Amino acid sequence: MCHLGYKIKISGLVQGVGFRPLVYELALKFKLFGEVRNDGFGVEIILACTQKECTNFIKNLKTHLPPLARIDHLTITQIPISNYTQFSITPSLENAKSTPMLSDFALCKECKKEFFDEKNPRFLYPFITCTHCGPRFSIIKSLPYDRANTSMQEFIMCEFCKSEYEDPKNRRFHAQPISCPKCKISVFLKDQKGTILAKDKEAFMQSANFLKEGKILAIKGMGGFHLMCDAFNEQALKALRLRKKRPKKPFALMCKDLKSAKELAFIDEKEEALLNGVLAPIVILKAKKDFSLIAPEVNKLGIMLAYTPLHLLLFEYFKGILVATSANLSGESIIKDELNLCQKLSGVFDFYLDYDREIINASDDSIAQVVNGATMFLRTSRGLNPFYLESNFDKKGTFLALGAELKNEFVIFYENKLLISPYIGDLKSVDVYERFFKLLDFFKQNYDLEFEVVLCDKHPHFAYTKEFENKIKISHHYAHFCAVYFEYEKEFLKDEKALAYICDGTGYGEDGKIWGGEVFIGNLKEYKRIAHFENFTLINSDIKNIQNLALSLIWHYDLEDKAKEFLAKIPKIKLKNLRKIYSHSNLQTSSLGRIIDAFGSIVFNIEKSSYEAQIGLMCEAFYDENLDFSYKLFIEKGQINFKSLILGALQDEKSKAITGMFNALANFIIEFSKDYDLKVLLSGGVFQNKTLLEILKAKEFNFFVPLKYPCNDSSVALGQMVHYLNSKK
Repeated sequence: MCHLGYKIKISGLVQGVGFRPLVYELALKFKLFGEVRNDGFGVEIILACTQKECTNFIKNLKTHLPPLARIDHLTITQIPISNYTQFSITPSLENAKSTPMLSDFALCKECKKEFFDEKNPRFLYPFITCTHCGPRFSIIKSLPYDRANTSMQEFIMCEFCKSEYEDPKNRRFHAQPISCPKCKISVFLKDQKGTILAKDKEAFMQSANFLKEGKILAIKGMGGFHLMCDAFNEQALKALRLRKKRPKKPFALMCKDLKSAKELAFIDEKEEALLNGVLAPIVILKAKKDFSLIAPEVNKLGIMLAYTPLHLLLFEYFKGILVATSANLSGESIIKDELNLCQKLSGVFDFYLDYDREIINASDDSIAQVVNGATMFLRTSRGLNPFYLESNFDKKGTFLALGAELKNEFVIFYENKLLISPYIGDLKSVDVYERFFKLLDFFKQNYDLEFEVVLCDKHPHFAYTKEFENKIKISHHYAHFCAVYFEYEKEFLKDEKALAYICDGTGYGEDGKIWGGEVFIGNLKEYKRIAHFENFTLINSDIKNIQNLALSLIWHYDLEDKAKEFLAKIPKIKLKNLRKIYSHSNLQTSSLGRIIDAFGSIVFNIEKSSYEAQIGLMCEAFYDENLDFSYKLFIEKGQINFKSLILGALQDEKSKAITGMFNALANFIIEFSKDYDLKVLLSGGVFQNKTLLEILKAKEFNFFVPLKYPCNDSSVALGQMVHYLNSKK
């Protein structure tokens, strides 16, 4: 005999996160019969109940979600059902080709509590985990996400772990990475030649001793190796900078806990929650004092808390702060395996701490900052990507957006879902180039994808775009525009136009010039360039030589008389040759990023930058919020004249010049926007600058800036995709 009941279909992040056990627990609590199972799109629940009971059940489900779960879409259908005499978790109706792959997550509070509990079977076990935390993407070989399809396949569960794995009331129900000291993952300390020096507990103790002695260790984390050393051992820091050829770029720090982090930096409630949360990214914080060897010439620190039990166990024996920088050659991907580590970095580390579970997919640490009370992600990888988003675009098919050459992430559209890849890196590197195609192939194979259309940048010389056919080219800066518009789409009426300032370092423009200081009006379907920073000639394409940028602008604005002191530092023969190259150069740019670099070269007397955004970070340390001073930018025939910035850099003392520059940029945006009754968007790498955004906020200027999706080139693929999905092409 059949009765009426309800079928509830839920999609989102609902598999492998403890969602079915929650459903089971709530059904028992409310004395409801039926079943729950995974299917190809998420979770399906059958309930033998009244409409009122169903509504109450869903309300409780939404308010008690597991930490990693996310509901994107929920449908309720009344259906005839069989007689149920209990509630059960039943086998999956799973089409693996649709199932989302989750990222890797920091240790949850429950596991952390057990980790430090002497009576717990997993006391101080460096791989304690459950469905609320731990590795996912880094260990998966193929779908479906079952233990047999991960690098946990080699580790046979003991009876204790098996009992938890099979118990739907346990938070380790179907936790694929589950293990314990009886069926353990082993840890080894090795020297540069791969000789084992110690194992398990002794490996951690000896590693801590080496760190105390000032040694540099490569330590295998969740998604790859970190190079680690005592953050306050001067000799270790100098050695790491020398060996890694990293003279100025700040090092990220890892602290055991919030208390340790608060000794180094000012941390507000939002930043505290971010550090302690399940994402556990590197958080950019204001330093309490000068840390010249950790973060030279800047007043910020990148700090993360120990996010795996392996790191926590290391801190049981090492009492201090650790530098934790990605183990890689400059410009290359983070190293995830022992072979590449020893081949590429044997001259950098002294010893390495490895474990015998393989990392299948490497991932970098995500990076975030809190700006005007909101979390802004600067790099989206561990804990965030791959990211899946249900959508309702009219266009159907399977499409690929290749994204930008720098800070690459790609985006796939399939089955009405957006899939945003983890952070990949700069495709100029052969190593990263190969990683791009391996990762793309990984998703193609697992989801059985064939791309009907490929979206790419308009730059004619990007090597990775030449590997594809059926390409549609989309402007770099318009892609930036579309990504931020998409993030705030709910703020706009259908096809409503927005005013946007898109400012970064480099991007191929519609006119063949290098853009980077743009003002657009548009929506997701079309745009118009209404203004831009004045074009100036580049001496060459070496953007790290910021002194050459300064020279270009001195000559551009005929400021030789004002720049005598600056020009005197350059040998006359060299200056003469550079002037000759300049006069014959066809390279032109409107890039605000390059303008700021030139400004910084003059103010700080720097010939070459050591890393991206160096000048922006250095300038933030000298901004004086109590100084009411600004240079003046003005617009002529659609071009923004910035002569006052260069003149000010040449004439004024450092703090005044920098304060004047930041205020000039903010004031121009505010004044120019008054002529348009439009919502304002800001995007591009320039708007990662926290000081500039805080000035705009303090002046009560309303704007939308990317928070969820980075405003740097990582989101170019997203912009390419959402434009195409909204276009008529």
